[in-house]
Order: sequence, then structure tokens, then C-alpha cells
Amino acid sequence: MTLQQVRDKFIDTITESRDLYTHCLSPVGLHTDSGVEAAFIQLHKNWEVFLEEILVCLLNGQTVINGNPITPKLTIADRNLVRTIIYQDKNYIEWTDETIIKKRFERHLDVPNRIIDTLNTISIELKDITKVRNFIAHSSGTAKEKYENLVRSRLGGNPNTTRASFFLKSTDRDDANQTYFDKYIGTLEIAAENMIGA
Repeated sequence: MTLQQVRDKFIDTITESRDLYTHCLSPVGLHTDSGVEAAFIQLHKNWEVFLEEILVCLLNGQTVINGNPITPKLTIADRNLVRTIIYQDKNYIEWTDETIIKKRFERHLDVPNRIIDTLNTISIELKDITKVRNFIAHSSGTAKEKYENLVRSRLGGNPNTTRASFFLKSTDRDDANQTYFDKYIGTLEIAAENMIGA
């Protein structure tokens, strides 16, 4: 897969997540909250796939679509070997913690580079997205506490924190023209373009 194909596939999944989100709100029904959360989880999963695939492509010797180049510390023609090196005999690798993500890109790519710059620029949003994702996907007390603190800090007061969908459907306090779902999906869409080009 080329970087262009990786980017196009990610943009397609963003469209699918937006469509599912919109569908779940029109009309509002029993499916709405579960559907909004499913759209968000799907978005997050595809963000993780996007990050992994761009790293594989760059280490495989591909160049960014346009803009400032990114130089890998080494290139390997065999994509399977690239994955073996990235995975280091693990069953999976962490793509949710933005600090770990940045360290992985720094380990494999010359710095500074536009991927790290983009991740630094959207650091707050990435932390927010991870807290929402963890609250939906896990039942731990820590995930719940971090999510509740996030919602209170973003919405103020003592908002309903029983479902992530309530927060995701809430109007962004920084931009009354969008919800938090819109904010986070837009952030990832712009980030993808900033990282490898449009």
C-alpha cells in the first residue's frame, strides 16, 4: 500500500464515521448513544491503523505525498520485515498513548519532522480522544475517572458522564458550530494531511 492509499483509506473511514454519527442522530432513538460511541471507536481504530501504516510505508522507503520530506533512519524493502521490527515480537503495539506514539516515530525517523510536529500540535486533543476511547472500551475505575474529569473540564459544572455519547454530542465550548465528535474527527482529518500531504 502506498502513502496515498493509506491516506485515502483513512479519509474514507473518516467519512464513514461521520456518516454513522449523523445517521445515529437522525432520528434520535434507542440506537443513538450506542451508534455514536461505535462511530467514535471506529474512528479511533482507523487512526491507529493509519499511524501504523504510515510508519511502515516510510520505513519501506516511500516518500510523503507532498511537502517537506520525512527521512527514515533506515529503509527496508521487505514490508513484513518492517512490521517485525516495529512489533519486536509483540502481538500488538500501543497506538493510543500519544507519548508512546511520538517516541516510536522518533525512534524510526529523523527528527524534527512533520509527523512529530503534528502530534505535538494536537497533543491535547489526542489525550482527550484517548480518554473518551478508554471510557467506552474499558470498565476500569481509572478510565472512568479520567473521562469524568475530562468532561467536567470541557463542559463545566456537573454534566452527565454516564455515556460517552452525551459528551461527544455536546457543543464544543471553543466553537459553538461543532460538537466534540466533530472537533475530534476534524482534528484527525487535518492531522493526516499535515503528516503526509493531501
